[in-house]
Amino acid sequence: MYLIPLILFAAIALSIILVPYFKNRPDEEAGTPDIDVYKAQLDELENDLSRGLISEEEAKRSRIEIERRILKAADYENKHIKSEKPNWIIAGSIITVFILSGVFYWKVGTPGMPDYPVKQVTKDRTDKEQAEEIEKTEKLKAQLIETLAKHPPDARGLVYLSRLEMSLGNFQEASEDLYQAHLLDPENFDLLLMYAESLIVAAQERVTPAALVILNKAAKIKPDHPGPQYYLALADFQAGDVETAHSEWVKISKSLEANNPLKALVDLWIGRAEKELGLAQGLPETKAPAISSEQAEAIGNMDKNEQQEFIRQMVNQLAEKQQENPGNIEGWLRLSRAYAVLGQKDDAIAAMKSAIENAPEEQKDALQKELEKLTNLR
Repeated sequence: MYLIPLILFAAIALSIILVPYFKNRPDEEAGTPDIDVYKAQLDELENDLSRGLISEEEAKRSRIEIERRILKAADYENKHIKSEKPNWIIAGSIITVFILSGVFYWKVGTPGMPDYPVKQVTKDRTDKEQAEEIEKTEKLKAQLIETLAKHPPDARGLVYLSRLEMSLGNFQEASEDLYQAHLLDPENFDLLLMYAESLIVAAQERVTPAALVILNKAAKIKPDHPGPQYYLALADFQAGDVETAHSEWVKISKSLEANNPLKALVDLWIGRAEKELGLAQGLPETKAPAISSEQAEAIGNMDKNEQQEFIRQMVNQLAEKQQENPGNIEGWLRLSRAYAVLGQKDDAIAAMKSAIENAPEEQKDALQKELEKLTNLR
């Protein structure tokens, strides 16, 4: 039963192999590696545009130039195609080989042999594809290194080389490439940020002292840019100053648009910092008690002692309200802080303890930290 599919597949294979010999075929292998380089540059251009490293206008100009070079390289290939008569000797040899192979398999083959496992085939193909991709990247890298060696130092070329190194897992080499690019344009913000990022990646996500120097320089050039601020907060977090890191990440998150890809990463670190600080659920905001315009004017006309007495009366009124409504956690926090302002440390601690007793479970850890701060006041 296997003969029919064998003949069918043999015919298909023969047609695929023989048809080119009856058509025009290239005089030589004219495939130019430049086309692969240009296509990779197009991909890199789109990546730069999506990250905001270049403007739409700059991307458009670069895209047109790269596409022009691709067309030029393709035209070069076409000019090397020439007409040639069919090579009957080669064609006959191929047919003979197929016939002899079929006879040989008929004599010694095992048509009933079980199929090769599909999962294993898939794995082998995946491994092969990965190996081919690595080989392709290595070739692009070698071509680029050769090109850079023949021309004056070029920052964009070094950046592209660094990304090839990154894709191959050569993080130290990528950092060195970006360092060389940075030396060519020391005040370039994008190069500073990319160089700092490469140092962090090479150090297994640790913000190194060298990266800190570069990030601080970048932050001075663009104080409002979230990139350096994010990494500087990460440095605080890794140094154990979780509270400062959390505060900075919250500011960054509020400044970012909802669709900004950095926002998700920043929010992730905010959640981690809150867990470290025991702030799985934040404390309620405390608001100053409302006073009328008449009261404000009266306070303004009082001397210092009268003002202090007026404040004490308001605090006492707040304390009475809290006794009537002990579940008002915001009220306990306001009362505690009011006592702290008046210098009544023991009363402030007592109010905070009342807040802890009446608070929901998810707020107790955060309130306990507030109590510790009060206790440590001198």
